[in-house]
Amino acid sequence: MTSRKPGSPTRALVLGGGGAVGVGWQTGLIMGLRACGVDLAKAEVIVGTSAGALVGALLASGREVTEALSSLARLGQLIDPRNLAAGNAAFLSAVRQASHGTEPRQALGAIGRAAQEAKTLGEDAYLGLFETLAGTAWPAGFRCPAIDTDTGELVVWNEGSGVPLRAAVASSCALPMLFPVVTIDGRRYMDGGLLSRLNATAAPPTDVLVVLSCHPLEPAAPETSALAAFATPAHAELAALRETRRVVAIEADLRELGLTEKLMMDRALALEAHTSGQRQATKEAAVLGVVWNV
Repeated sequence: MTSRKPGSPTRALVLGGGGAVGVGWQTGLIMGLRACGVDLAKAEVIVGTSAGALVGALLASGREVTEALSSLARLGQLIDPRNLAAGNAAFLSAVRQASHGTEPRQALGAIGRAAQEAKTLGEDAYLGLFETLAGTAWPAGFRCPAIDTDTGELVVWNEGSGVPLRAAVASSCALPMLFPVVTIDGRRYMDGGLLSRLNATAAPPTDVLVVLSCHPLEPAAPETSALAAFATPAHAELAALRETRRVVAIEADLRELGLTEKLMMDRALALEAHTSGQRQATKEAAVLGVVWNV
């Protein structure tokens, strides 16, 4: 991230959650936009959730976002596709069970308890997936959320939290039942995208807010995903923010991949999503550049 010129608009970037496919699409889009003259690394604030936390941490640190694809390669070495699919199915099942007749905090607490009891790869092995961030100083303006497994409370890590960047990002990505919960200062945390896939409200007020969503912002049909019972709809979250700032939201155009929620963790589709993101960037750059390059 770079300092802005006096009098120019302040800019925030929000990178939403979206599993392995989300990592692929976001890295492709960011690279494609940069090639078209729109450098999202110039944001004063970057908020990344789950997949977006890894991509956002690299972007905010001035690193190549494609390093995130290396983490996906290591994931494939640790968890075979069948176990990955089984863990994802267990997560969706736990969310459905927790969402019956409960308010969000109770539902998240129930998911958190199930996450603590789940048999997954070890926490140290999981943290190894984020080795690229080991020893990296916390970049100014970067934030990533996670959820306390005991209380269901959303915590937004930032440079003042005193938490190592690798641990914070890993906690934001820790999809329950698929990955282990992450221990930070004696408490355990899980994926920050359970209550909101975007967490756009975690960004401080800025003149411009750009959102990259790996999921449809407003489904054509009523939301039927496992998280719909208690998660904040993206379109509702952004509608409130549009009242106080200029919001530009870009959603992934991955129709040719025939994606469903169950396939978002499919590592094999990540490279295809990366290519799709690069193609989409050429269509988005002109509109985005008007508000970004000022």
